[in-house]
Amino acid sequence: MTAISRALIAGALALSLAACSSSSDTPETTDSAAPSGGPLKIGAILPHTAYAGAGEALVSAVDVAIEDINAAGGVLGSKVEAKQVDSTDNNDTASQAVDSLVTWGSNVVIGAYGSGMSGAIVGKITESGAVQVSGSNTSSSLTGINPLYFRTAPTDALEAAKLADLVVQDGHASAAIIAQNDAWGQAFQESMVQSFEAAGVEVVAQQQFNTTDTDYSAQIDAVVAAKPESIVLLSYASYSGSMIESLVGTHKFTDKNLYLSNSTLGKYTIKPELLKGLRGFLAGPDPAVEAEFEKKLLAKNANLKSFAYAGSTYDAVVVSALAAAAAKSPDGKAIAAKLAEVSGGAAGATKCKTFKECADLLGQGKAIDYDGLSGGLKFADNNDVTETEYQLYVYGTDGTYAVAK
Repeated sequence: MTAISRALIAGALALSLAACSSSSDTPETTDSAAPSGGPLKIGAILPHTAYAGAGEALVSAVDVAIEDINAAGGVLGSKVEAKQVDSTDNNDTASQAVDSLVTWGSNVVIGAYGSGMSGAIVGKITESGAVQVSGSNTSSSLTGINPLYFRTAPTDALEAAKLADLVVQDGHASAAIIAQNDAWGQAFQESMVQSFEAAGVEVVAQQQFNTTDTDYSAQIDAVVAAKPESIVLLSYASYSGSMIESLVGTHKFTDKNLYLSNSTLGKYTIKPELLKGLRGFLAGPDPAVEAEFEKKLLAKNANLKSFAYAGSTYDAVVVSALAAAAAKSPDGKAIAAKLAEVSGGAAGATKCKTFKECADLLGQGKAIDYDGLSGGLKFADNNDVTETEYQLYVYGTDGTYAVAK
């Protein structure tokens, strides 16, 4: 990590920590000697049928996590119960799906996939007393939004610092940004501009597109006309295929000056040669750990092509279950009060990497620091994670991406 990257990330964390919840909003906890009120019910609201399959790996990750937890004996003396619902890509549909999870009695709700959707449904989830934990929300606009909202994915401010550093390493002095016009894209764009300015990169053009658009030629023409040395796409993969076709195939941008965000990394049906060499960052484990985890996901769904945020979604489930075990209660507020503690907030805590290992330590009366598939978590006072491992991914000749060597 370069000095620029360290400085940008430090600044991003400082801003993030400033948005802390007030002490009056701190969830209540329980230190009762015996478990009470089981079983733990974990619901998940994720896209089963939208975003060109980008959410399917997250759905499988929840299933794998629940299986691992129950194979280790479950929580509070019972197996964890799970219920998954399809959010689609529509907030109204997602809101109705949340109703079913609330009626079912979810103590924890995993999701949503998109930051904008989480912002739309967080009130309904937390008003029911459940804690919401997302493994894929990165928008800085969600920082401190609710004392019962947590996320195991890093904020886009941290990723923006990494992207700006990569652009500088590649020798570019100017950049343009094409961003998705929603809560996630707008916050990411703001962070990207700040990171570029801090790195001494001039932002010569900024364009937004609506997720209902089907033609992005106006945005592309505008950024190309500004003659940037580099372009960053802050968009979901489901919207980015035609942009890449135009920028690479028509306007001759290459892997040396076109950069992708975490959510732009995905499955495409365009010609693989247009993707070859394009890069972007994902938070996640080292390649060996990732490969083993992907085998488990593929056993659930052999058609998976994209694994972005699967590891952090798995961690969202596991850390929630560990917090329930530490609280000796399935109550959402009790779980929320223990999430920071089990993820590195307790002095002298013992590091552990699996649910079974961590649960055994809790059973021995020891404090734990869960470092999961996505690396260290350690929630800040505003419920954002502060420990993040990033891997640089690159597309190969077959149109799929892997960790850059």
